[in-house]
Amino acid sequence: MSEQKYSSNDVTEVDTGSFTISYRVWVNADAAELWQLASNPHRHHELDGGGTLSARVTGPERLAEGDTFNIWMRQFGLPYTLKMRVLTADHEREIAWQHPGKHIWRWAFDPADTGGTWVTETFDYTQVKPFMIRGFNWLGIFQNNAKNMRASLRQLQQCFS
Repeated sequence: MSEQKYSSNDVTEVDTGSFTISYRVWVNADAAELWQLASNPHRHHELDGGGTLSARVTGPERLAEGDTFNIWMRQFGLPYTLKMRVLTADHEREIAWQHPGKHIWRWAFDPADTGGTWVTETFDYTQVKPFMIRGFNWLGIFQNNAKNMRASLRQLQQCFS
């Protein structure tokens, strides 16, 4: 993806294929620093632009492929806990975990030619059952996730400005 297509301040939608929602932004930090944040589930609430994640988490301080962690959340006014499973932990490049409903949250870090890092957040629902996709659509989850992802990336960008 060409860096010239994006202003460094814009959160931009990225085409990552069918059944995914992805946004990208430039952050004034190196990939190692961003990796430290995203690979620590005890800090995920710092990445949350939607206000659904709490600071209450059980699991390792640094995620590796195959690890699990539990996170306490609140959505639609209801508290709940989810057990996530790490699918990918490619040091300083990508971290991805899977929700029990089979959707995947992915953070990718690409060093920019001019310094800083391009960060892409993806909500991947390619493995979600069709009836769940209809429910997500009916509840407005896709639109809400897109809005929250943009907010998360803006928040991350501001933390390192």
